[in-house]
Amino acid sequence: MSYTVEFIKDNFIPIPDTLCAELGFAIGDILVCVMNKDCSKISMTKYSDQTLTDEQLSAAGNLTRVVSLEAAE
Repeated sequence: MSYTVEFIKDNFIPIPDTLCAELGFAIGDILVCVMNKDCSKISMTKYSDQTLTDEQLSAAGNLTRVVSLEAAE
């Protein structure tokens, strides 16, 4: 499965609600992001530990939290 999206303001990646539902992502989920160096692809999967704080996410470097775009703006 692959989808194409474009980064928007503040490097957010918009994922439509229908796609989030299909992928099993929900607001608040922690995702691990892996960039494929051979091309411009980023793989995102749910991280095994969903209890990390924002500070722990920042320290990891390749983790992010799913947020609502309306709440982020």
